[in-house]
Amino acid sequence: MDKLRIGFIGLGGICRQRHVPGLQRLGNIEFVAVANRSRVSAEAAAAEYGIAQVHERWEELVARPDIDAVFIGAWPYLHRPASIAALQAGKHVFCQARMAMNLEEALAMRAEARAAGRVAMLCPVPFGLSVDKTIARLLREGAIGAPRLVSIRSFNGAWRNAAAPMNWRKDERLSGLNMQTLGMYAEVMHRWFGRTRTVSASGFTHTPRRLDGTGVLREVCIPDQVSVTAEMDGGLAVHYAISGVVAAPRETVDIFGEAGSLHYDAVRDELLMAQADGPAAPVEIGPDEAYNAAQWRVEEDFVNAVRHGTEYHPDFEDGVRYMQVVQAVHDSAATGRAIALEEV
Repeated sequence: MDKLRIGFIGLGGICRQRHVPGLQRLGNIEFVAVANRSRVSAEAAAAEYGIAQVHERWEELVARPDIDAVFIGAWPYLHRPASIAALQAGKHVFCQARMAMNLEEALAMRAEARAAGRVAMLCPVPFGLSVDKTIARLLREGAIGAPRLVSIRSFNGAWRNAAAPMNWRKDERLSGLNMQTLGMYAEVMHRWFGRTRTVSASGFTHTPRRLDGTGVLREVCIPDQVSVTAEMDGGLAVHYAISGVVAAPRETVDIFGEAGSLHYDAVRDELLMAQADGPAAPVEIGPDEAYNAAQWRVEEDFVNAVRHGTEYHPDFEDGVRYMQVVQAVHDSAATGRAIALEEV
């Protein structure tokens, strides 16, 4: 088995928490180089993980002939240029979610991945991974009858304080159109129910100006809250209620069918099922369906795809599909009309 040589662009929180440990468990992996936003942070990461080379410019890392794959852990503003440059240099790419700043960037990334013929994987959303196979089976078996409505509630209080400064998630120059967990749940809905057809959205910004990271008062372009009604393939209605300005945090998905319902609590990682008007009870996850999200196989999936050509998800095709939803939500909220995804 050939050693897989990896470079990191943005070796920060998610890479330290997830990707580096996941890669280290696999063996025969070499961390060759790192490029962070500052040399100081890159040198700290290099010292922590025994990485020999530090680059001040990520372009230098991508150009190295001794790197086979690039992990991009930077914020969305860098995903398109870094992914495209790495693919053009013949590298395999693992890119952190969300895929891009907007749909135009995502389409450019997909086009380059198709042309390059290299593995181009996105980090999956952890929501639902532990119950993914079980929900797919229950829906396939008709355990709750035909699904008719899905309700997503993603609430937190990150932006309740009007004096709280912007971080990168609130700064459109760094995050683009991505709004909190919107793209994450769109990805989950596509896994369970197929493609989104149309969306109708409203956005709400309760604090129109905030201090950015440099202390400058700037207009807030990313909404504090969105309400979205989407139609999926087959006519299923999905309602997204996503808010960063409420005092009742939750991350839940309710799937209502003709004969029963499923309730998934992403924080507790708990799946319940109820029949008709009966009480909800925990759903047993069988051993063949179990997936430990705390010890996910994301990095293993990527490495197997590189080494053996195995199937992997989410790829850049999957990413374009959820970025279509993000773009359509933005366009719908801006224009006040429903948007068909084929329009975007």
